[in-house]
Amino acid sequence: METQKVKKFKKVVILDSVIFYPEHREILKSIAEEILEYPSSLPENIEKQYTENPELFREKKCYTQIAADNIPLQLLMNRVEGADVIISCWTNIPDEIIKLNPQLKLIIFWTHEKEHRLNMELVKKLGITVCNISDYGTDSVSELVYVGILELIKRNFNKSKSKTDLGITQEVFRKIFEKYRLYLKNEKETRRGQFLHHFHKLGMVKFDVRKDNLDEIIPEKLIENRTLGIIGKNTIFNSITKIAEDSFKMQIKRMNQINVEDANFYKFISESEIILLDSSDLNKEHLELVKNIGKDKIIDIAFLEESVYKLKDKVIGLIGLGRIATKVARMAKPFGLKVVYYSKTRKKELEEELGINYLKLDNLLKTSDIISIHLPAHKADDLLSKDKLDLIKEGTLFVNTADGNIIDQTYLTKLMTEKRIYAFLDVYPGLPRKDVLGLEMNNEKEWKIRENLPTHLLTYRAGWKTQESVRVKTYKLLGHMINYLIRGNKNEKS
Repeated sequence: METQKVKKFKKVVILDSVIFYPEHREILKSIAEEILEYPSSLPENIEKQYTENPELFREKKCYTQIAADNIPLQLLMNRVEGADVIISCWTNIPDEIIKLNPQLKLIIFWTHEKEHRLNMELVKKLGITVCNISDYGTDSVSELVYVGILELIKRNFNKSKSKTDLGITQEVFRKIFEKYRLYLKNEKETRRGQFLHHFHKLGMVKFDVRKDNLDEIIPEKLIENRTLGIIGKNTIFNSITKIAEDSFKMQIKRMNQINVEDANFYKFISESEIILLDSSDLNKEHLELVKNIGKDKIIDIAFLEESVYKLKDKVIGLIGLGRIATKVARMAKPFGLKVVYYSKTRKKELEEELGINYLKLDNLLKTSDIISIHLPAHKADDLLSKDKLDLIKEGTLFVNTADGNIIDQTYLTKLMTEKRIYAFLDVYPGLPRKDVLGLEMNNEKEWKIRENLPTHLLTYRAGWKTQESVRVKTYKLLGHMINYLIRGNKNEKS
């Protein structure tokens, strides 16, 4: 049977700098007769404004609100006139736009929220389909949870005088995350108030994504599916292999001994993205050869120092059990972590499948060694009040990659300052500023975090930004468009 040709949209208007890879653009061109793109309407001197007039930004949740206030309605009307599809990330769609464009069929937000960006009752009444990209970050965010856990361990617990399989394994994965997720760079920018990594999403950086410049535009990558080449027979490598394969789905290549006359040795070096070895077990000449060819690929466990804090038998408490938290739970088992969770809806099938236990929220807070938040944005505001936070036992690792509005941030910061808990934060109840965190400020221009809270890890929106996550996110956007066309074709036939 011949496949029916999918109809095209007449006019697609993209209001923000949505990131399209070359393969995305090919699909977009095949389903749209006309495509108009408008990069971010944020003022070009936004960073200067932010520094000179910080009071203008105090109540902002993110830069998107600044942009929404910055686009004149008439300009927006001119841009979307005649569109049957509007694609936006952060630009709100006013009622006037919807009412004046009866041909409008589909609105897609390249972000995880839509309800606060347009009048949902009105679009429903007019039969306009509205979609948003809710789960693009499943793998990216779940990896980030372990980025935070391993970095907090390094910063806050003494070094061990001995070397154990588990301790070295933890440090190996921290080093791999440091290389691929670039979280320390993100933290440096966040503390300086330079949120340039976020501007890619908002369009402040002008870019044309090609296959040869993707690493420059989005250097952050998942460690999932990376090829890990291991040289030697050290028993530590067995522990590393298990976690690499079971938790992060890495591809493993093993070479027990080096034969410089064998072409397979050079093939091994060439194809391995990371090379793990123990220099104390290698012939000096072989080691020099590997170092000179492999260069920055190498992690040498002979020089790694582990922490006294081991993840084995620790309890990780997940607040929420959606797609991301489920992935976090799956990753936890090979580390030897015990998983408990709290959710409004108990999920007994997942409990049985994953070997995890349900706890009421208070019990989870009291008993967990590690707590990770995984609730949808704006669905559980103020859930972790001062009284709830006081239930958390001293020394707990606390991770929030979900939503800053869930927590009493000022009181959480107090606990962080007193080192009662060690926190990794990637989201906040606003922009990552001193006043948002509840830190003291002598004047309103001293809003940058800088060296405050040095034992805690503070990034900003690192969860969404990896090459793989962006690729999936934009494919899903295109999927919504194609599904609409297919459904429309079916409706016309019936």
